[in-house]
Amino acid sequence: MRSVVLALLTAAVAACSFVTIADRYGNQYGDWYNPGSHFTWQLGVCEQQMETGRIPPMSRKAAMRCCMHDHGVPVDNTQECAA
Repeated sequence: MRSVVLALLTAAVAACSFVTIADRYGNQYGDWYNPGSHFTWQLGVCEQQMETGRIPPMSRKAAMRCCMHDHGVPVDNTQECAA
């Protein structure tokens, strides 16, 4: 019984990694209805913009989230991207 529960928990955790992706700044994108694997090109473009742009390191987490939003990725907080 214990091994069955452990197997189910392992499968659930593994399934989460298939529906979300994360950037190096701690943001996560994707959910059950919008799998993160669909946003890999946006992630690559925005990470490249963070490296080549003149964005201070402390502002990169929010800038990354806004960049992903600008490329059509649903994000939680869009109010900070309106400016």
